Amino acid sequence: MKAQIWITTVLALIFIALGHANAGEKENNNDQVPKAVVEAFEKSYPNAEAVEFEKEMIGNKTVYEVEYKKNDRKHEILYDADGVILRKEETIDVKLLPEPIVQAIFSAYPQVFIKEAEMLMGPDGTITGYEVEIRTAGKQLELELDAHGRILEAEND
Repeated sequence: MKAQIWITTVLALIFIALGHANAGEKENNNDQVPKAVVEAFEKSYPNAEAVEFEKEMIGNKTVYEVEYKKNDRKHEILYDADGVILRKEETIDVKLLPEPIVQAIFSAYPQVFIKEAEMLMGPDGTITGYEVEIRTAGKQLELELDAHGRILEAEND
């Protein structure tokens, strides 16, 4: 019995070690992502970790989202089919939201808890807005705000 426990423990440690060794590998988990998107991302972000590619529709336009981690922060980049960056997103600490954004949220939703925030940027890194996940009155919403605090969209999360 002790031998079985010992063997099980050793095997579990081996699997954990193998999982950590492969954690930095890039995965194309969607065969429908154009080669131009993969190459553009890998050229610009060669040291990215936990990379995931995904095909999405925004309106009637097909885009490709690449999600990755860098310095323990989640990042997302939207590309067109030619590998041109359309938008960047970076998770930020809720405490770093600018005051006009916070005021707009609390004005529209007085009894709110801000769970998570992302900074939205154009291809050149210019801040264009924020996506914020909130909890209010027993429901969760995702808000998109412009850089000045105007709520552009609110959808159930």
